Amino acid sequence: MFITPELIIQFGLIAFRMGGLILTAPIFNRRDLMMMSKVSLIFWVSFLLLFIVPSPRHSFDDGLSLLLATLTEFLIGAMMGFVCDFLLTSMEFAGNLMDSQGGLSVAATLDPTSGRSMALLSLVLKNTATMMFLCLDGHHFVLSALLQSYQLIPVASHVNIAKGSYYIVTLGTHLFSMALLISAPILLVIFLVDLGFGLMNKVAQQINVFQLGSQIKPLVAVIIFLASVPSLSVTISQLMETTAQHVSQTLYLLSR
Repeated sequence: MFITPELIIQFGLIAFRMGGLILTAPIFNRRDLMMMSKVSLIFWVSFLLLFIVPSPRHSFDDGLSLLLATLTEFLIGAMMGFVCDFLLTSMEFAGNLMDSQGGLSVAATLDPTSGRSMALLSLVLKNTATMMFLCLDGHHFVLSALLQSYQLIPVASHVNIAKGSYYIVTLGTHLFSMALLISAPILLVIFLVDLGFGLMNKVAQQINVFQLGSQIKPLVAVIIFLASVPSLSVTISQLMETTAQHVSQTLYLLSR
């Protein structure tokens, strides 16, 4: 195989789509992964895809068209990775709701994978979803989605960024609803506990309801969370299927 300028341009475009995916996709976007490992993965996967992905349909006459094609490829990969991260984001958001209602937000610790401060249940749910993601071959799904994207959206082809972006924005409603369903048991029980404390405060105002609630609500939240752990595997499996449908729909809208 002779190395030609067209081949180098094609390799660069493939690498930029792969780079956008690695930057936002779950597991691959972890901050505790070495940068050289990500660069090596981008290089070798792009090199393998070079033998599979067809060449661009048109040539690049100037640098501006090449720059626009490069940015487009990067945006395609970033959108795919962002939708794939829908699973972990919804689980983390559900944990934030549980922590805020259960009074566990004060017990925050640094998450080395994201560089942010996270509370107890948020960190547990995120790590659980990450392990389930790996057990269900989610990392293989991300790479296979990259390969399938070239069937719908070839290299340097015209894409409809507006439709794809609008669809990703509408996914926020699904993310909120899924997080609310996951955290619903704790939210309901904590609401009943708060209602009981409110009635107690009306009956016996000398009781320090705030101090009593700060001691009881975290314990109740942890107990309810442990009771709902067996159903997490089913929930995460359903979220994986939903995420795959969202990725397919995003690629379809981009190709329109």
